[in-house]
Amino acid sequence: MGDNTINEQQNEVTGGQSGMPEKKVRIGYIFLSVVPLAVLVAIQTEAQIPFLIMASVDAVTGTDISGYAFDVYDKILEIFKGKYAIYAYLIYAAAGVAVFAIWYYKGFVKKNPKVRLGEVFGVKSILAATGLAIGLFFSINAALTLAEWLFPRAIEAYNEMLEMAGIVSDPVLTILYGLILGPIVEELCFRGVTYAILERSGVRPWICILIPSLFFGGMHLIPVQVAYATVLGLFLGYLRYKYRSVTITIATHMLFNFFGTFVSELIDGLGFTDGLALIFGGVSLFIVVFAIVLINGDKKAFIPASNS
Repeated sequence: MGDNTINEQQNEVTGGQSGMPEKKVRIGYIFLSVVPLAVLVAIQTEAQIPFLIMASVDAVTGTDISGYAFDVYDKILEIFKGKYAIYAYLIYAAAGVAVFAIWYYKGFVKKNPKVRLGEVFGVKSILAATGLAIGLFFSINAALTLAEWLFPRAIEAYNEMLEMAGIVSDPVLTILYGLILGPIVEELCFRGVTYAILERSGVRPWICILIPSLFFGGMHLIPVQVAYATVLGLFLGYLRYKYRSVTITIATHMLFNFFGTFVSELIDGLGFTDGLALIFGGVSLFIVVFAIVLINGDKKAFIPASNS
């Protein structure tokens, strides 16, 4: 898979520096930026339908549901999440990777100069990406600890959703979906196609970072997940902007999911207290700041030209 271009970021210099007129914003592309999200949701829905049908058959034929519609609905969801969800997620992710890899390559990479891996990965960029993944994990973990004190019902609902999701029932499937396919499809969609469409619209880079982050957060639906996924998306978008590549955002996303899946289980097993979680969260903020400093001081990172 080729990576994106030294794209239009470096053509965004306005008149004060280069004498060129400021790039006009093309509104149509801004509206088009919602299309990748719609396609992703459609793929996810289509992947779930056959398994929902199977769960419906199981619910009707295998259990006494007392004739009440809401009992049928609840039972179908319970069976789907416990028995079929992971397979639906895998099919969705695999199909999504295929669709967005082709879309991204054909639409935004093939006819543009490619950013080679050597132009992205170096000591500073690897340390920065690793620091962001680790720092954000512990920061978000601390934020969830605080939220559990302030909004216990929301966190309880979030934890119940995780337990019922069926994603952690098989370690191999968990790794395949949560650590490999899931991050790839989400990054190709949001930091790949969506970001590139917004670049073509001529909007400022911060909008190219913000809008995919909001889409990325919103697709998680559960309020707690929406909040922290949006924050994660902003940092991934910043990486995408600075290094002109989705490869580094995919790697960072994978590492973050690794910590969220396995390290969080280790922390639970060690019996971390809330106070310790908050201490780690505070320290991790310094790690995030250090990662940003590394990125801004990295010669491989894109440095916007001054308009002064």
